[in-house]
Amino acid sequence: MNKVYYVRNADSNKYEEVLGRELAYKFENGMVVAVKLHMGEEKGMFSPSLAKRTIKLLNNLGCKPFLFDTPVKYYGSRHTKQSYENTASKHGFTMTNMGCPVLISDDYVVVKTKHMNVEVSRDLAQADALLVLTHFKGHGCSGAGGAIKNLAMGCVSPRSKADQHSLGVPEVSQGCTGCGICETVCPAGAIKIREKAVIDVSACWGCTNCVYNCPSKVITTTLTFDTLMAEAASAVLKALYNKPVYYVNDARMITKNCDCFKDPGKPIARDVGVLLGGDVVAVDKASIDLVNKQECRNVFKEVHHHDPYLQVREAEMLGLGRQEYELSITD
Repeated sequence: MNKVYYVRNADSNKYEEVLGRELAYKFENGMVVAVKLHMGEEKGMFSPSLAKRTIKLLNNLGCKPFLFDTPVKYYGSRHTKQSYENTASKHGFTMTNMGCPVLISDDYVVVKTKHMNVEVSRDLAQADALLVLTHFKGHGCSGAGGAIKNLAMGCVSPRSKADQHSLGVPEVSQGCTGCGICETVCPAGAIKIREKAVIDVSACWGCTNCVYNCPSKVITTTLTFDTLMAEAASAVLKALYNKPVYYVNDARMITKNCDCFKDPGKPIARDVGVLLGGDVVAVDKASIDLVNKQECRNVFKEVHHHDPYLQVREAEMLGLGRQEYELSITD
């Protein structure tokens, strides 16, 4: 059974103690380690201070880390390599401050999956190992945004990000009663009721919320967002050719929306702490479980009308890991 480590107080040196012990078994001296994290649109991002501590630990292990992320499809402060470099610098993600190179990766290798040709960061594929640092939070298209989402969206090209949002656009069949639930649960505002539901395909985010929540089951799609996201995550791991990978989920400042929003919103749950493990499915499952247990409800499904466990199940079915885990708690 996979072990997931839970550090309640991320400000303590227990974080370095647990992570250092774990990485010493996986990452060898001299390894070039790609460290994946979201460096922020405006307010939301992986903690720069925790990232800096992580890089220091990797340097002490004799590794050669570099921080990286990829540009995005939509227009904003991370749309191009140059604009993202400026944004990263503004948030403190610089070589001088972090102690390692900071790279916005915009060159890719193609990995074929069942439904996509996924363009994976070439810099990632050429590294000796991967450490995934994820700010765990809510997400309008997947309920929660954890390490699976960080792999699937963060490690691929803008085109492959767009594919995950566009290949599962839903359709409305006969029998729609015009109840309006789909309009309510659509985060993009792409559905309007005109006697029956009408979907503006150009505005649709492909989240599948309308499909999951339609009481008449007349809104359908051949591909769900969770399926496509799990496929993209699998492509990223395939590009690494079984090289060592480790995951850190920072479940603090659990905002309503993804860090891709200029304002991700207020926290929707109390801080949990940091979770660490070598199995992406187990780490995300444990993160969701701990938040929901603490709040005594499925927080992310309640807020976003999308069950966050769906992506976990899809990832498990693709062989990315297992949901079963043993939790090791450190205060």
